[in-house]
Amino acid sequence: MAKQQEKETFGSRLKTIGMAIKFTHQRDKLFVPLEAAAILLPFVIITALVIFAKFSLLWYVSAVFVALLAGLIVLNMRTSKVVNKEAVGKPGAAYALIDGIRGWQVTPGVAALSETQMVHRAVGKAGVVLLGEGGGKVRKLLGQEKKRISRVVGSTPIYTFLVGETANDDFSVTEVRKRLMKLPKNIDSKDANHIAKRLDALGIGMAIPKGPIPTSANAGKGARRAMLRGR
Repeated sequence: MAKQQEKETFGSRLKTIGMAIKFTHQRDKLFVPLEAAAILLPFVIITALVIFAKFSLLWYVSAVFVALLAGLIVLNMRTSKVVNKEAVGKPGAAYALIDGIRGWQVTPGVAALSETQMVHRAVGKAGVVLLGEGGGKVRKLLGQEKKRISRVVGSTPIYTFLVGETANDDFSVTEVRKRLMKLPKNIDSKDANHIAKRLDALGIGMAIPKGPIPTSANAGKGARRAMLRGR
């Protein structure tokens, strides 16, 4: 079933930010220096303005907000980089990197040849996006799935992409989120929700032969979600 967006409380958002900090710190040697620089720089600038330009001490209040924003931006960028790097070459990576994006309802493994060769479906304002991963054989599976759902979605655009790191793939898994967000808006939210429900009712095509959808690409997904949602 397509996943609906869940509302986050302030406390849960702080928890996920903490997860992102821990996750990124363990894997990125540059994270701490860059984060420290981002937080300290506003205070350095304000201090210089107070000393040499006689600015009011109240400007330090602004420095606090700027420092927090800068810290979150650096955390966002470094977490995204780490998660994308770790996802490369892992089964289920395309799904893991787009799951939770605001405005998209994502259903993993709507068709598959094996636990590493599968098609995921995302429904949003662009229409329907089918993402295949696992090699050249999946391109045929993409075409079959597009044909299967075309009678349900009518004139709604259906995009198909083969994601991976070879020359035959359309683009790298690290680019999947950016490519998805750049697609044109063809329908409104109400129509997207209606289409997602109709596709859920249609069910899946070729099911994965054995076992659940691989989760090896999910490392850091929860930590990343709070930082990247809605961007």
